[in-house]
Amino acid sequence: MHVVLWLLLLVLAPLAATGQELAARVDKLFAAWDKIDTPGAALAVVRDGQIVYRRAYGLAQLEYGVPNTPATVFHAASVSKQFTAFAIHLLVQDGKLSLDDDVRKVLPELQVQGPPITIRHLLHHTSGLRDQWDLLRLAGLRLDDVITEGDILSLLWQQKQLNFAPGEEHLYSNSGYTLLGLIVKRSSGQTLAAFAQERIFGPLGMKSTHFHEDYGTLVPGRAYSYRRIGNAYRYLALSYSNVGATSLFTTVEDLALWDANATSAKVGGAAVQAAMRLRGRLNNGREINYASGLFHGRHRGLPTIGHDGVDAGYRAQLLRYPEQQFTVLLLGNAADMNTGDLARRVADIYLEANSLPERPRSFPAEVELDAAALLPYLGDFEMRPGFVLSFTSQGNQLMVQATGQPKFAMFASASDQFFVKAFAANVKFDAPASDGLAATALWQQGGSDLPLKRVSNESPSAQALQACAGEYYSEELRTLYRLRLLDGKLMLRYPRGELELKPASRDSFSAAAFTQGSIKLRRNAANECNGLAISTARVRSLEFRRVTLVPAP
Repeated sequence: MHVVLWLLLLVLAPLAATGQELAARVDKLFAAWDKIDTPGAALAVVRDGQIVYRRAYGLAQLEYGVPNTPATVFHAASVSKQFTAFAIHLLVQDGKLSLDDDVRKVLPELQVQGPPITIRHLLHHTSGLRDQWDLLRLAGLRLDDVITEGDILSLLWQQKQLNFAPGEEHLYSNSGYTLLGLIVKRSSGQTLAAFAQERIFGPLGMKSTHFHEDYGTLVPGRAYSYRRIGNAYRYLALSYSNVGATSLFTTVEDLALWDANATSAKVGGAAVQAAMRLRGRLNNGREINYASGLFHGRHRGLPTIGHDGVDAGYRAQLLRYPEQQFTVLLLGNAADMNTGDLARRVADIYLEANSLPERPRSFPAEVELDAAALLPYLGDFEMRPGFVLSFTSQGNQLMVQATGQPKFAMFASASDQFFVKAFAANVKFDAPASDGLAATALWQQGGSDLPLKRVSNESPSAQALQACAGEYYSEELRTLYRLRLLDGKLMLRYPRGELELKPASRDSFSAAAFTQGSIKLRRNAANECNGLAISTARVRSLEFRRVTLVPAP
């Protein structure tokens, strides 16, 4: 008996030492937050459905010196979406919904024009709906205001136009998931919070998890949100009282139970799990990398599936490696924490023995061009409102620099095609126009085709700017903007703020304070300003018409 026990200890000792070594390497990644005066995070590493390492770093509440623990409750931001999607798939399984139902069947208040928007479109961010957070900012709210479901819905019901026809593109939209939460409520007769508790959290034993419907509800053991300003952290308020797109409160230990269900299918069964993993498709048949609140990706040659979350100072990451039955769960309360990078580095430590090395990239054959051949392609090209790629030359080499990013060398593979070696991207310019300059191009990166359009840096005259000063009203926001000229600069006054518009051309202006936004002035046949359209990263061409305010008698 003693001999057998001794042999067992001899076998197990190296494994324990290996575990300690891995833990020490992981802890080193979090050294910046493993302190008594900073916020931090909670971490769980899961293999084969079991937590193999759990640890917390920093403080949950700086004011009271309360430490984070693996049982600390965090706001999980967009990690919430997979739970909302799961609830929808359960209702489909119950026979109460079909993914191809027109959402107006359940939400008749939705007035946007165009072809039907289906539940499937909402799940995969292919609906074309404008994003709720951008709409709220454009309407003059701040994201640290109390934001209720009613605030969001009142804006969504007022929308008349989409960013694009349903199914034509994939563009992340939180609005779709707020509407999915409401669809759960109307189809089941229970709020999303109550439905998820009864059908998901309760059966899985997730005792510290809930959808937070009212920001004022007390949550024992919760972490608060912080942002670094200079050398100190400040509290960063989050007052959301809306669910579906966000507002899941949970712990890494509870998320481990949820992660195990992806394999065991204890709740929902295999059919729901398969539906959760099924990627969306566009109208042209192209498969996208998004599936019911989950991103499909790759890391070090391995398939991954998961989602991140960012709200106020909260950061969240669920990163699953399905072939390895391995998952990293990370919840943080520091705005300067990159949970995505940290989760991947944790995975590197645990999977380095069986991870596949990245395949070396192969590059197209290079062709040599002279400096004159680059001239049609030099200039600024807009990818999306407020985000511009600037093409310049250094001798006979094309250079590219995106807004707020470093400059990279590009290499020619044809007279009109160039690629980047530093990361996987390439561009193809269209034929030059009569002025000798290419007006459009196609940027390809990450499996996406992203059209580029040349923008000029023409500065409008003060007279032209003054002619456009006045009031502009959006029926879709029920909001009034005012343009005025101040010291030669065009200023935009909006509810609760004012910003300078930087000219990109005669009628186009950058409005970076509006989530990388831009504004385009509209003119009538007499060349008079009669409206404007504002676009952001997730809102396209929201129209305002020029109005004349008449003083009350």
